Order: sequence, then C-alpha cells, then structure tokens
Amino acid sequence: MIFARLATEADADAIVEMARLNVEETCPGEPFSERRVRETLDFAFRTALKAAFVAEENRKVIGFLAADVCYYDHRDGFSVTQRVLYVRPERRGTRAAALLMKELIAWSRRIGADAIDGGNDNGFRSERTAAFLRHFGFRKVGYAMRMELTDGRPR
Repeated sequence: MIFARLATEADADAIVEMARLNVEETCPGEPFSERRVRETLDFAFRTALKAAFVAEENRKVIGFLAADVCYYDHRDGFSVTQRVLYVRPERRGTRAAALLMKELIAWSRRIGADAIDGGNDNGFRSERTAAFLRHFGFRKVGYAMRMELTDGRPR
C-alpha cells in the first residue's frame, strides 16, 4: 500500500538521493549540491515556509514533493508553490504522484493558503505535467520563461 505524508528528518537521506536522480533525469548537466538540498530540507523541518512530503510503500520512500509558502507582495494572504514532484522510475504509474499531490492540496487547505501554483521549470515532460495538474483542478495562467546568465556554468 502506498501513502503520502509530511516528510521527517528520518526521510532526508532518501529525499537527497531522489533529488540527485531528479536533477540527472530532468536537468542533465546541471550541478547538484547535496549540501544545498540538506539545507533546504532542514529549513523545511524547522519552519513553516517550506514543506516536504514523501510517498511511502512498504516502509520505503518512493517519491517526494517539495513546496514553498509564498506571501503576496500586494495583499494579505499566501499561496503555496509546488516546486518538485518526483517518483522513482520503477514506481511511476502507481498512485504515488497522485497521493503526493492530494496531500499537498489537503495541507495547503489546512494552513489557509488561497491558491497553489504548480508545474515544472525544466521543460521535462511539460505537457504531461500540465495534464496531471489539470486532473486536480489546476489551470494554465501564464508562461514561465528563463534566460541563462551563466552559460551553464555554476557561479
């Protein structure tokens, strides 16, 4: 049975491993910093401004979702931004991704967010990602664009 839950510090090693696999798959050639992932997770575990969720099957973490709480610059309230959704390749096609998204939506409602932004920022299977999110009630609201300033080199 697969279920999704908020991540704990005990999940950090599994999340770091999957974060590395995610970068290798979706952003080939991009540098990966285990230190940075661990700092981000630590921040999520200590504050309410980031959150990490895991999908677990038979006591093994098979996927994760990372999200940020984003306060508006122009009005009261806040939204949640889904930053990463990753499921191990051998467990894709299961309910893991859907359960992670349902957990994110339920958590966002519980904490009082008034919207969730989601998608991908790497061009990896963008149409499939959009179809997945539409299933949960997301709608297209614009375009994300990027201009590389480092010519692919880390700063």
